[in-house]
Amino acid sequence: MRYPNKTVPVRLGLYTQKIVNPVFKTRGLMEGRIITHWSQIVGERFSAFSLPEKITFPKGKKSEGMLHLTVTSAGSLLLQSVHDLVLDKINTFFGYKALSKIYMTHGFIPSKLSFTKVFSPPSPEVREWVEGQIQHVHDPELKDCLKNFGTSLVATLK
Repeated sequence: MRYPNKTVPVRLGLYTQKIVNPVFKTRGLMEGRIITHWSQIVGERFSAFSLPEKITFPKGKKSEGMLHLTVTSAGSLLLQSVHDLVLDKINTFFGYKALSKIYMTHGFIPSKLSFTKVFSPPSPEVREWVEGQIQHVHDPELKDCLKNFGTSLVATLK
């Protein structure tokens, strides 16, 4: 028996695909799989300095296309030297000879590194202030959590 008022959770990707697929289709990116899986296809080393832009195919064909990449200047030399290896990896991912050429243009590749701010240990005045704020808390576990939270919060405000 089905209950009409109960909703089943649906993956967000089902909704985003309706929006993203037309954009990817105009750029020839095979449903966007080459962008979403780029680091898995070519590896972290090559994906750090290259980014797929579009794929173009000869008229009337869906094979032996050209991949347009944006690469850094130093990365273009390395990518040119392993051109055949990268093409083999991409074609293996798609399961057929989808690409036969790579066209590279120099450009900016956004860094994938996440920068975290390093905080110095809190000063004695900060520790005293936090201790004074949580002195009326009786639960030792909660007190320890509040102490850690308070010292990190004050450190980010400075």
